[in-house]
Order: sequence, then C-alpha cells, then structure tokens
Amino acid sequence: MEWDDDTLRRFREGTPEVLAEVYRAHAEPFARLLKSAAWRGAFTRLRNAMELENTLLETFARAFEPRTRAAYNGTRPYAHFLMGIARNVLLEQSRERELVGRDEPFEGLTESSPEDGGLAELLEDREVEALLAAFKDGLSRQEQRLFELRFSEGVAQEEAATALGLTRIQVRRREFGLKSRLLGFLQSKGYLEDLETQGWSFFKRRSAR
Repeated sequence: MEWDDDTLRRFREGTPEVLAEVYRAHAEPFARLLKSAAWRGAFTRLRNAMELENTLLETFARAFEPRTRAAYNGTRPYAHFLMGIARNVLLEQSRERELVGRDEPFEGLTESSPEDGGLAELLEDREVEALLAAFKDGLSRQEQRLFELRFSEGVAQEEAATALGLTRIQVRRREFGLKSRLLGFLQSKGYLEDLETQGWSFFKRRSAR
C-alpha cells in the first residue's frame, strides 16, 4: 500500500478502516519475513506456528498503539518498522522466559509451584476466599467473566477470547492487568508481600535488594 499524506494522517489518528487496510496489506508478508528469519537461525522458536502467530499479533498490537503510530513517518518501509518492533517483542519474551522459566501465564489460582510461594495453600484460607470474593465484586462484568474463565475454570486463552469476543492479545493484556491488581489488592491486606508480577506470568519472587 502507498503512504500518501492523507493515509498517514488517518493512520496516526487510528481510523479503523486504515488500520484494517494496513494489517491486511502487511500481515501475511510480514509473517513470511519472520518465518524466513527463524529458519535462517534468528529466534528459531518462531518455527513453531503458535509462536509465530503470537509474535505477529503482539507486534501489530504494539504497532497500532497511539505512540507507535505517531512514530511512523510514512517513508521507511513498514515491514522494516514492524521488524524493529518484533525484535523488541522477542527480546522481551526471551528475558521473561529466562527469569520465569516458562512460556505461558499462570493457568489457575489453585495450582502451586516453587514460584508462587505456596499460593495454593494460602487460597485454602477462608479469609483469603472472602478477599477474592470482594476483589471480584469490584470488577466489571467482562473482567469477572475473564477471571472465572481463566482462573477458576482454567479455560485456555484462545477459548476465553472467543467467549468474550476479544482477540488473544486483548485477553493477555486484560489478564495481566487483573493479575497485577489482584496481587496489589492481596498485598494491601497483608498477603504475598514478597511476590511481584513479572512479564506475563502471575507471580515471581522479588530478588533480594
């Protein structure tokens, strides 16, 4: 597609029709570009179709944020612009995986691992159950449904996205926001003070300072 002044202006304004046109024009060739880079030896995990799709969606989600749209000047090849964003996405994911030791977000509040600091045992406490109920009462209807789907029922992100009418990237972002708010809420009540959110995972023990 051509980036004339009018198209660039509307793109920066976030006009849905233009964003859709940009995505249609660039998504498929950019996916091929990422796949080619993976098979040449850069970020080889993108040889996995799911990893490739997730990276593609996250790259466009960031590319379509207001600041990023404003940063594009219309003259640089858009594929190169996207590749710069994708490189940052992949580097961030690599660092998160080194720190967290797993790729996927915490899948359920009733599971336990060395990272969660005994969360499963804590959640058996009736006082904490009451706190969780109070936390959920303060959520919007959609947030409550997301909470139930992901944390109570253990539904996969793709299924939750379908049920809520959202994209998987939108579910990831909302889920991370819920996790951060829940942790802050519990910490304000004196629980889990030695934990923190990290990347897309639920809890990670704070490093010593």
